[in-house]
Amino acid sequence: MSSAERTRLRRMLLKSLPMGVMPASLASLASFAQAETAAGGRPISMVLPFPPGGSVDIVARQLQPGLKAGLGQTVVVDNKPGAGGLIASNVVARAKPDGNTLLMAFDTHAINPFAYKNLPYDTFKDFTPITQLVRFPLVIAANPALPASNVRELIELARAKPNGVRYASSGIGSLNQLAAEALATEAGVHFLHVPYKGGGPAVQAVLAGEVDLFFSSFAAVQAHIAAKTIKVLGVTGTNRIKQMPQVPTVAEQGFKGFEAYSWIGVFGPAGMPQETVARLHDALAGSIRQPKVVEALSAQGFEIAVGTPTELGNLVRHEHDKWQAVARKANIQFD
Repeated sequence: MSSAERTRLRRMLLKSLPMGVMPASLASLASFAQAETAAGGRPISMVLPFPPGGSVDIVARQLQPGLKAGLGQTVVVDNKPGAGGLIASNVVARAKPDGNTLLMAFDTHAINPFAYKNLPYDTFKDFTPITQLVRFPLVIAANPALPASNVRELIELARAKPNGVRYASSGIGSLNQLAAEALATEAGVHFLHVPYKGGGPAVQAVLAGEVDLFFSSFAAVQAHIAAKTIKVLGVTGTNRIKQMPQVPTVAEQGFKGFEAYSWIGVFGPAGMPQETVARLHDALAGSIRQPKVVEALSAQGFEIAVGTPTELGNLVRHEHDKWQAVARKANIQFD
């Protein structure tokens, strides 16, 4: 109901009701207006840190219909790419904590505090965790011309040719950079890092032979794997991907305990009321657990990973500490 319609309704009530019952009627009208606003008077802005077509965008578009039904509000996907997610995160950090502006964050949310010296917000204080949605391992996607068919052969090649193995990343400070450096450091070899502006350009660089490999999401290279224009040397998760059961994990190939997962979660601004967080959590969880959504996301290598707000907050801290240690050990310079 528009404000003009509410005004007309209020005037009708004033004219039709006795003076003695006006206060109660007006109170009821006010309650009605508040309930209407809470139920969907204003669209929810789901702010994304990357452009359309990437993993975060894929998940957001799958969630939209169910989330709208669960909340009774229109959900608008607002892509605000740039600066490794800083632009989108800053928009949400400074928004009103009313539940109408949310951040669908990527793994870079936990990495940015040590990758950037002067963040315009505090990652750990300026957001309200709501729920993790999914996680997914990376696949080591390589150009078919690379003379290595698994991780062991990749390491042998890097050992024989220092700086001879070139890997792409979706940007400095990205998880695919840190995962590659973690493997190189553990193996005692060196890969040459070539950063690109996003996962799409990084995949194209592998296809064109500009670089040898890219630690990618399965979704981003699925079609290229099927077309045999990219081969996969290993998987960074604890288990093999069901779409590629023949490809072993990195841990299975001699690097016990090696694990790297990208993840996507939803946050609001700091100070959101608990009842608002609970309402959003339930709607998000219900939407992503719909059978059609689970089927669509699973086919692209995503694992449903709904958790509590506390668990999401703990995940950010854990991932921050883990990858900061990797960056220090590998002596990665982000500037």
